[in-house]
Amino acid sequence: MEHEPVTKEIVSNITITSDVECEPDFDLLKRLDIHKLNKYTRREMIAVPSSDAALPMRQTLNIPLFEKKTPSHEDHLADQQSQDDCLIPRPVAVQVPRPPKNVDASHIDFGVATTLDRLNESVDAFAHWAAYTRTRIFALIEHDDRTPEVQAKADAMGINLYITESNEEYQRRYFSLVSHLGQNMRPQTQWSCIIDDDTFFLSMPALVKALGKYDSNESMYIGGLSESIPQIGAFGLMGFGGAGVFLSRPLLQQISEPEVFEACQNMDFTGDRRISLCVYQHTSTRLTIDHRLHQLDIMGDVSGFFEAGRPPPLSVHHWKSWFHMDMAKVSVVSDLCGDDCLLRQWQFADGYILTNGFSIIKYSNSVDPNDRTMELTWEGQNGAVHESYLHEMGPLRSKDWEKISYLLEESVHVGNFVHQWYVYRNPEKGDEIFELIWRTG
Repeated sequence: MEHEPVTKEIVSNITITSDVECEPDFDLLKRLDIHKLNKYTRREMIAVPSSDAALPMRQTLNIPLFEKKTPSHEDHLADQQSQDDCLIPRPVAVQVPRPPKNVDASHIDFGVATTLDRLNESVDAFAHWAAYTRTRIFALIEHDDRTPEVQAKADAMGINLYITESNEEYQRRYFSLVSHLGQNMRPQTQWSCIIDDDTFFLSMPALVKALGKYDSNESMYIGGLSESIPQIGAFGLMGFGGAGVFLSRPLLQQISEPEVFEACQNMDFTGDRRISLCVYQHTSTRLTIDHRLHQLDIMGDVSGFFEAGRPPPLSVHHWKSWFHMDMAKVSVVSDLCGDDCLLRQWQFADGYILTNGFSIIKYSNSVDPNDRTMELTWEGQNGAVHESYLHEMGPLRSKDWEKISYLLEESVHVGNFVHQWYVYRNPEKGDEIFELIWRTG
């Protein structure tokens, strides 16, 4: 007979069941919007830097993630519970790539058209990839008296943010980034990139390395396609803006020439499509597709994308709208173990798989560690079906509806530790929390 937990106590309208073996942090439970807690587990993770350049994205461990704790004599003597009562005593040591050295990205400029409120919300995420890299972000916004506050916030975080107020309506302001970036090029500028305020780059060193494979002295237009064929059918073969549209210096100079710029600014088409048609109509340059730049035109459950165990994307988008996963929180662990630690996977002996910064999962049926198919978990838009995603996401497999999923909902860096809280939502029995406590070894 399946064990049924019973209510142990109710504190601050939060029900704690008898299966919770420690005293939880009720402030944390409120932040996580936990109303009923059925299980709380904590475990230490030790990130051990490895010099192995061929370290696989998914590694297999010979220990289970959930290990039963053997009660000690001290446990029996304790009168009160503490958070350590939920701690699995044996830490897990895992190999991670050595963190890359600080990178100089002063040859890349970024441009974003947005509002001050959205810019303020984006600064934390920008900090992950732009802080202390010498790159510059140029923002065109409407007039707002609070601009100095956001500027001060960015300055304090080491982001070279340049805010310009504009009276233009949004679509004209978006394309005006072309001339604005052109006017602000420095001698060392090689690339100018137009982004959305929810474009997120997982690693600036990886982006610099990727761009280094292209010749910035040539006229180049680099971007990512939509993952959805219906979206491509609707908007054309172009670099989709949320993934980041990269223009080399020669190309930017061409389309920011006054006559060309004005002709393009007055096109009927808008946004990233206007940029593509401007390039196609007024230059001989054509799109170079970089398949690691991701628009992510997918909705709802996007876990299959992040849990695929493939090389991580250069960029992701729509994480605050089409789906919800706080990329700033996802990336916190990289403060401790480097960008290459993000989304790295470890498969435990009990079948659970940690995708670092995103989830802890267990498939209902075992999946071969060498299987590189992506689970199609998301919802289709505009008639999109399985085949609509193969050009960017394939090979694909069907969704595992019985998969157990603990998703990252909070992450903080405190001293020499990073704490991650993964939550499995169960409205009937109560939610379960798995806290990972990372340190270096």
